Amino acid sequence: MLDFLQTDPVAFTIPLGDGFNIFWYGIIVTLGIAIGAWWAGREIERRGQNVDEFYNGLIIVVFAGYFFARLTFVLLDVIDGRGAQYDTLGAIVNIRAGGVNILGGFIGAALLGASYIRWRKLKFWHYADVAGPALLVAQAIGRWGNFINQELYGPPTKLPWGIAIDPLHRLFEYSDMSLYPPETRFHPTFLYESLALLIGFFLLTWLNNRYRGVWKAGTLFDIFMIWWGGNRAWIEFFRPDQPAIGDSVITYSMLASLGIAAAGIILLLWRYNKFPDRKSAKRRQRRTLKPKPRRQQPSE
Repeated sequence: MLDFLQTDPVAFTIPLGDGFNIFWYGIIVTLGIAIGAWWAGREIERRGQNVDEFYNGLIIVVFAGYFFARLTFVLLDVIDGRGAQYDTLGAIVNIRAGGVNILGGFIGAALLGASYIRWRKLKFWHYADVAGPALLVAQAIGRWGNFINQELYGPPTKLPWGIAIDPLHRLFEYSDMSLYPPETRFHPTFLYESLALLIGFFLLTWLNNRYRGVWKAGTLFDIFMIWWGGNRAWIEFFRPDQPAIGDSVITYSMLASLGIAAAGIILLLWRYNKFPDRKSAKRRQRRTLKPKPRRQQPSE
């Protein structure tokens, strides 16, 4: 169904030296970041915050995100026994060679972004609120770069929306042509995640427009964490390329995703004081356990 969209990963070549290839992946990811930044810039202005500070911080966050995303990918490869290829520092940080982990990038970018906001004495939760939806739409668009590269696909499927993967781009477990002939179709994992992210972006945008002046700052970011982490967790079942824990179906990225979703739930409950007060709970428990006085029977 999506085969007609497949194209050469190289968009064009700049005549420098032996030629410098510009890949569709980089163009699509950059487009996603630009759209997310445009939305976030407009929203941060509506909230009465400093737009220039937002864009200054954005530069730091984007570069930090890709740096930590690459380091996380390399670390997981090493854990999975595929670390021999990273024999030099250049090989470790070479993003053009492919391989980043968005969850590790998010954590690294969040830490650097929080440090920048604290340094500049900005209102943290307003900036976090706009960062969540911006990341959703940026990643939703960027996932189509994975489609062009014929990566981020799942197990074989006979569903009508399955995609063909060239033998050159197949994972080792699907490289046997006698078991998986060239016409074999695979789950379009990139599409599942892209749709989930896009739905989340429109949902959070609608909630933001409706409750911007009602909700406490940071609420939108909490909902983002729940949506993003929860969806990434089930997407992991369609990610045979991710290192698993032992022989289980649980991956490290799945645990990180569930941790992000759980953190979102905890922050949301904390923000609205929904955690039960321990002293009040104990008092209610004592009142419940205290025996009621017996009613005296009337004398005859």
